[in-house]
Amino acid sequence: MEIILKDGSYYEIDQNDLISWQRTYHECNVFHEINAAKEWCQANPSRRKTKRGVRRFLNAWLSKAHKLKGSPFIYNNQEKTSSIKESMYDISWVEEENKLEISKWYVKNKGFYYLDGKKYLEPYGIKKVVNISEKSKALKKNKK
Repeated sequence: MEIILKDGSYYEIDQNDLISWQRTYHECNVFHEINAAKEWCQANPSRRKTKRGVRRFLNAWLSKAHKLKGSPFIYNNQEKTSSIKESMYDISWVEEENKLEISKWYVKNKGFYYLDGKKYLEPYGIKKVVNISEKSKALKKNKK
């Protein structure tokens, strides 16, 4: 993700910053808020930020959105996560090519992650193959 700066260059947002902001500002969807801030900078060329001030701008934007539980500048039609834990472990903001790596980290360190409101126990894109006899044993156990 990149945000246009006052001088016309772009500031590339570091993935570590996104992870940190997601954990800190769990009451809002950081990915959507960053996109809203990006669009705001596009639409307001005279108020764009400098390379030195862009992180402060993003932090302030996210802080306000966190307090409001979502920004008034974006459409909040998406489903809100049902809990703080779900928000903290949600990887929907991660770029597609990085979802496997990030999901592996969450599974290894936390045991699960959330994506699109669903809880997953296996890394992104990996489907657990279950032997039919194991599945039927599990079903019989659950019926008892």
